[in-house]
Amino acid sequence: MEKFKTSPDFPPVIVIDPDDQPMWSSTRTVAPTPSSDIIQLRISDNFRIKGTHMQWIRDNQFDGRIRSDPHRHVADFLEITNLFQYGKNQEEAVKLRTFPFSLSGEAKTWLNELNEGTITSWNEWREAFISRYFSPTKFKRLLNEIHSFHQLDHETLFDAWLRMKEMLRACYGHGLTKGMIIQIFYRGLDDPTKGILDVGGIFLYNTPNEAFKILEYKTLLKLDFSDDSQNNPKPKTTIFAGESNINFDHAILMEKFEALAIKIDSGFLKIKNEFKEM
Repeated sequence: MEKFKTSPDFPPVIVIDPDDQPMWSSTRTVAPTPSSDIIQLRISDNFRIKGTHMQWIRDNQFDGRIRSDPHRHVADFLEITNLFQYGKNQEEAVKLRTFPFSLSGEAKTWLNELNEGTITSWNEWREAFISRYFSPTKFKRLLNEIHSFHQLDHETLFDAWLRMKEMLRACYGHGLTKGMIIQIFYRGLDDPTKGILDVGGIFLYNTPNEAFKILEYKTLLKLDFSDDSQNNPKPKTTIFAGESNINFDHAILMEKFEALAIKIDSGFLKIKNEFKEM
């Protein structure tokens, strides 16, 4: 029921009795739409983000899972952004506007929960993102995994060294010296693989720089052998029915091993001679 109040000095005021209103309206509230947590820089009126740019960003989203690498994500994001030119002094604005589209899942939820106006520059954006997804706990876990490195079953020297380098790359700011890395890696190898490294002398008697060169040489050697096997496939050999192929397989294996040993020895001699000339 509407009631009217009057006074000598003011016009009538209509007072609405709440008991005359639908009950749902008294409890219904419409929350305001939150503003962006990123303060956007001013851009020209005809500014447009390229469609291909946005598609590549959406194809490389970060979802915040435990194994996600925030440093790698930022590097990939910047690599994509650097492929497109938007004019002078527009780079900062482009990064601020497009980075949110590179997030999904839990990472997108984290972004939406930031306070309004939290981010005012790309550097603040990067620091907030890295701090959230590369916590001290994660850093400690990755560093412990490096210190406890060990060669996996059926893992070659080549694959073990590549895995170690990937672990080091993921643990940003690990602070390990070359000498420490070499000792951790060598200690985690099985005895046969250590024997391969010790051909021509005790591996750990080398300097860290020498040891790194030897491991990189072996990586290149592995790639060379892979290319050779693809470009020059071995002819197939026929085994007649009833013929035992045990000795044949053993002979083939020894032949390959001897060829590998000769190539490794020649490589070591080459490296040793290079160090002597330095």
